[in-house]
Amino acid sequence: MYTVIPTRQFEEDVEYYIRKKKYLHIRQDIKAITDELEAGNLVGMEIPNLKLEVSGHTYKVRSANTDTRAGQSNGYRVIYYVIRDDLEIYLLTIYSKKDDNRIPSNQEIIDLVNTYCV
Repeated sequence: MYTVIPTRQFEEDVEYYIRKKKYLHIRQDIKAITDELEAGNLVGMEIPNLKLEVSGHTYKVRSANTDTRAGQSNGYRVIYYVIRDDLEIYLLTIYSKKDDNRIPSNQEIIDLVNTYCV
């Protein structure tokens, strides 16, 4: 069993989408992902070529946005970081695929890992 830890950035991102009024079910939409992570199933794909100085793995997983009925391909992306030795998973950020200006760069992901996981 892993401990899933939402970072402050992740919580702020969720609140951002809730305030937009088009994403009222975001917490329910990502619950299936957090349930899988808590069970130890690392869902999604590992993000390649991140130059991290810590020993962990960063993943991106898709989730449907039930408020837009667009399915996973145009839904949310959750980026999380796994420290296997500690059995901890940090939810780093979430963004909507349709919200291009919120898609984090590799450097932003590295900064989130360094801020919350080191």
